[in-house]
Amino acid sequence: MDNFNEVGIRFYKYLKKKGLGVNDTAKILGLSGSQISNVKNGKVFGTDKMYKILNEFKDLDANWLFRGISNEMPDIDINHLDYMIELQKERIIDLKKENAVLKREIRELKEKK
Repeated sequence: MDNFNEVGIRFYKYLKKKGLGVNDTAKILGLSGSQISNVKNGKVFGTDKMYKILNEFKDLDANWLFRGISNEMPDIDINHLDYMIELQKERIIDLKKENAVLKREIRELKEKK
């Protein structure tokens, strides 16, 4: 759904302006890095996460975040390519973690034989 993707892009822009990465944001909100990445990547997310985000970041305009409309447009300079590169870097990190877990599971299974 395009709307979630646009919310993710605006959330990414907000975090970039604040100088916050996924892990920093996760720690502030008490969520996991993958949960923050899901929001940032435009994946479907629960209202509980949005509630935490909007309550913690009081300067984040919900109208701007969800609809792209605001009386005070945030001063954010970022292009779409930067956003896509950042998403791919995060995906690589996630895949490396998943790969390490799978390698450990394979090693454990081999040891049981």
